Amino acid sequence: MKFILYSILSIVLMVNYWAQDSIGNYTDPKFNLDYNYYKNRYVETDLMYKIVDNWGNGFDSLYGTRNMRPILHGVAYRGGANNYYHKTAKRKNSNPLPNDGVNNLCKEGFSHSVYLYRKNWETAPTLDTCKCVNDSRNVLQYDQFDYFDDQHVHDMLEIVYKSAKDSSIGPVYLHCWNGWHASGFISAVILKQFCGMSDLDAVAYWDLGTDGANTSPRYNKIRERIKNFKPYSEFMLYDSLKNNICPPMPKVIDKSQLHISIEHLVIVPEAIPVNTVLILDKVKFLPNKTTLSNPDGNKDLQNILKALQKSPDLKLEIGGHTDRSGNEGTNKVLSKNRAKYVYDYLIRKGVKSSSLVYKGYGSSKPAYTNKTKDGRAANRRIEVKVLEKKVESSDKLVDEEPVEKVDPYENKLKTSLKDLFDKEIGESLLLNHVVFEPNMYTINDTNAVQIDSLAEMLKYNKTIKIEVTGYTDKSGIPEKNITLSINRAKAVYERLVEKGIDPERLFYSGCGDENPVAPNTYRWGRDLNRRIEIVLLEK
Repeated sequence: MKFILYSILSIVLMVNYWAQDSIGNYTDPKFNLDYNYYKNRYVETDLMYKIVDNWGNGFDSLYGTRNMRPILHGVAYRGGANNYYHKTAKRKNSNPLPNDGVNNLCKEGFSHSVYLYRKNWETAPTLDTCKCVNDSRNVLQYDQFDYFDDQHVHDMLEIVYKSAKDSSIGPVYLHCWNGWHASGFISAVILKQFCGMSDLDAVAYWDLGTDGANTSPRYNKIRERIKNFKPYSEFMLYDSLKNNICPPMPKVIDKSQLHISIEHLVIVPEAIPVNTVLILDKVKFLPNKTTLSNPDGNKDLQNILKALQKSPDLKLEIGGHTDRSGNEGTNKVLSKNRAKYVYDYLIRKGVKSSSLVYKGYGSSKPAYTNKTKDGRAANRRIEVKVLEKKVESSDKLVDEEPVEKVDPYENKLKTSLKDLFDKEIGESLLLNHVVFEPNMYTINDTNAVQIDSLAEMLKYNKTIKIEVTGYTDKSGIPEKNITLSINRAKAVYERLVEKGIDPERLFYSGCGDENPVAPNTYRWGRDLNRRIEIVLLEK
């Protein structure tokens, strides 16, 4: 009997021991610090806001990190490791986090830290548990992933996804050495995956996050990977959660830090000022060569064609350049012949000669260093300079001027809210009385009537969950149409919440000009296509 009592007492003491932290307080291994806690704790304002600066200063409880910035509030953060600038434990920059960096992340409640390079991983510290800021016992897992490995990118997105979906899992810190290039890449991918950031915006975000260290031509590979990344369907977040965790871009952006590509001239020509010079990164000449092997397959040349077709008032200068090899007289002729080759190709494709001029600059205007092989290769380039363009207004999201065409079927596609009860899960219902004016997404008195009726119906049918989907007509730029359609859906969503509908029952999204319900040729069709649809999720 004594042996049994002693055994029971030993078990109780062991459980008691493991339930205490190092100071003797009982702990709950659950984390449970939500995104608002971190957003307020670190005073997170936008995606470029630095919680910790380039020297590791700014927030003492995170010392050991460097250039730390939010990616998703309370879910994912980016940065570097403070080794070179560390006050006491200095070592080479090309290393994982120092001991205090790992310890401090653990104490702040982070669940995971990821080192994005292979080099020197063996020097990484290990840590099992620590006492967290909320007096619980936290476990920080520190792993090494290769940001250039697609499978590793998938795995990192899964880690972030779990943190976003489960409040008992703490944030993730993804870091390289400086907090600029590799961490910027995975951050841009995360923003595309979870916040719906566009290709060009994600690349612009990467450029801004390098603090000006973005001029090497080798970084075009990273930009290309960001643009090519396609979000995984298994890691999608609903818009209501996205709204809470996705920080905005800063209100003031230093455009001199951005890498502007020819794609911008196709998609957002109104944002490109006259005299802007764009480097055609994919037009690459071999030494002493003036032709390209496959111009029809060259993405940059095809984008020039699209830009000129889309904007008839556009006039461009084709500028040829060389590296510093050879004498300048030869380089001048070589560069001019390169520019003429591109000019002749565009003319053959139907571009008017009045829209183009060409010029050779030799090696007089290097864009990159001539000291490296990559730099010299990048200087053998073609640049496009915007000489003239249509003066466009940038105060509207898109140009949605309707055509003056009347059609007798203006009242087609009549629907009733009662039809929602008969829908199958996943089917949609058109709110035919919720019609937006061109370029607008505000709710007016006419729109509000049917939305308010929908709110009353949802109050009496408390099991129904819906997604509000916004659309535009075919006018304008596709990427801006997406933004406009999201804003239209969001306006309806906010009206329903204002009328007392639980946000947990509502989601919203935008599909731009996809899936038109009427022809865009006529005004009545364009009016119908600027619409809201309700998708039944649960009933």
